[in-house]
Amino acid sequence: MRMFGFSRAVTVWRRRGLHVAAAGVLGSTVACSPSSLVDVQTPSTVVDPSTVTTVAGAIALRTAALVEMMYTATSAPGDGIIGQSGSLTDELTCVYCNWSNIDWRKTDRSNSQSYADIHASRIKARLAREALLGYSDNSPSAPRAWQGEMYALEGFTVVWLAELYCSGVPLSSVPLKGTATPTRGFTTQELFERAVVLFDSAMVVGQDSATYVNLARVGKARALLGLGRFAAADSAAAEVPTDFVYRLQADSSGTTWGYNLFPSYVTYYAYRAQDHEGGTGLVWSADPRTGVVSLPGSPDYQWPAKYNVNALGQIDPTSYSQGVPIRLADGLEARLIQSEAALARGDPSWLATLNTLRSTCLSTTPCAPVPGLTSASLPPLSDPGTDTGRVSLVMRERAMWLYLTAHREGDLRRLTTVYHRDPNTLWPTGAYSSPNFDDLGIGGNPYMDGTPYGTSTVFNVPSTEQANDPLYGGCYNLNP
Repeated sequence: MRMFGFSRAVTVWRRRGLHVAAAGVLGSTVACSPSSLVDVQTPSTVVDPSTVTTVAGAIALRTAALVEMMYTATSAPGDGIIGQSGSLTDELTCVYCNWSNIDWRKTDRSNSQSYADIHASRIKARLAREALLGYSDNSPSAPRAWQGEMYALEGFTVVWLAELYCSGVPLSSVPLKGTATPTRGFTTQELFERAVVLFDSAMVVGQDSATYVNLARVGKARALLGLGRFAAADSAAAEVPTDFVYRLQADSSGTTWGYNLFPSYVTYYAYRAQDHEGGTGLVWSADPRTGVVSLPGSPDYQWPAKYNVNALGQIDPTSYSQGVPIRLADGLEARLIQSEAALARGDPSWLATLNTLRSTCLSTTPCAPVPGLTSASLPPLSDPGTDTGRVSLVMRERAMWLYLTAHREGDLRRLTTVYHRDPNTLWPTGAYSSPNFDDLGIGGNPYMDGTPYGTSTVFNVPSTEQANDPLYGGCYNLNP
């Protein structure tokens, strides 16, 4: 099993890649060569971070952090943050997500796997940063800017915790040398504020790399947006070029960058998309930016195939590769943040920004999220004429451009906390639909089909956290 929170800080490990134990915590640790730190064939290896005293070891820790980020984003159905955010909201219907509890909005049985994975990514990014600081000495093979990258990745893991989980998440830590330190739970606001600090540090330490500075700028703007601080978010996003993209890389072996597991779950029917899910959801299949398609033999089954791209560069749900990268941050998101900020201050440029994206993020441009977009498929938008309609339009554009990038849950929560909308108009409600797709051999769930959705709008922290962290007393609340 994978551990959570404070246990996660004591023993960090993953199914593939680096296994790390806090110095002095495990009774037995083994030292090994730096190359074995990322040996995906030997999952029983436990490495004491205090044995990492070389540039090669620090580089291996960075690689392990990058691999863990990809795994955390795309792991088993309902566990990866893309599937977690999508299934709880209207982006995805998950046929095999923890017996579909997430899709049913019944998350009292909290998703311990994903919670553990996010903390694993957070801790590994910190360990890598400390190792790079201590042993790389800004060597040509391990530039100082990598430390900025690790600060930024840690910041994104804290944003994920803030957007997906309840108010009251601990950030227990483990240093490269020393013992693990438990913490109290941090409110959602405190998590976003902590992320802002990490992104600020990333910009300072990573200043020699425009890539890592822009990565941190987008992350900071996203955290500030979660706080409803629109002016500050606009300022953070303003200098990011629209063609900027930072990808979590992947490869088919999983050894260098890690696997992207999501496309295979689409091909093998774990995920589907459902228009108007629960009566409140958006229509995904009609917008070319989502990559939601149907096949001639299964017209009623909507495939969320954004990451299923075949050898011809076409979206094809029957084709998958575990080497497809995932966008963590890009200039497209920066412009969307600026559009929302402009709307908040009453600046009519919000609409021009949206229309510029629709006319430029096409074809093979870096900001195009899927292949095949044309100006004809994205005609200009008109002003709805009301404040409510304008907010809905901005959020719909975010939903389509950022489909399956783990933004949707954070956006729905912001619609509740910042824009004061009723959660029952945002998350799926009413009777759950679990139809059969006989032509594909996919059966529905007769035990849940037609039963009411639950009321969860966030994920709970696993109860194991309280048992292992003496300073943690559980969620403060389960509000959006």
